Amino acid sequence: GGLWLTLIGWFLLEAARASYAQVEISENLRGVKVSEVMANDWPVIDGRMNLQTFVDEHLLKTGQRCFVVEDAGRVSGLVTPHEVKTVERARWPQTTVEEVMRPLRSLHTVVPQTSITKALEVMGREDLNQLPVVHDGRLKGIISRSHILRLLQTRAELQT
Repeated sequence: GGLWLTLIGWFLLEAARASYAQVEISENLRGVKVSEVMANDWPVIDGRMNLQTFVDEHLLKTGQRCFVVEDAGRVSGLVTPHEVKTVERARWPQTTVEEVMRPLRSLHTVVPQTSITKALEVMGREDLNQLPVVHDGRLKGIISRSHILRLLQTRAELQT
């Protein structure tokens, strides 16, 4: 009896803390648009590159986690470590980035005027770490959870 009450009490306390933190984050981000936080430049790679070269020369050397894939100068999609992991390592030299990328037309996107809180909702709901920012069919930037976390961290540092 007492153990269950303790566990239920602990669970309710943690839920209340999480709810408070969520409200505090929402308040801190109120009025901030994606365009104010998004990355305006991003690493671009050729979709014809094989995965082995991509991993060795780009993914591991730059520390970047999201790359824009181009085909003949046009943005065709995004590739992250998640897509690379779907291919057996032994097949990396024979598999192109284009074969595993997520095509731009199939990605969840936001527009530059989307609120940061809405972008976070989409990322959470769809289990994404970044979203392409598209306007008039053209890629304008990329917003990621890390961009938003850096904004929150900077604001918190300035408040203390």
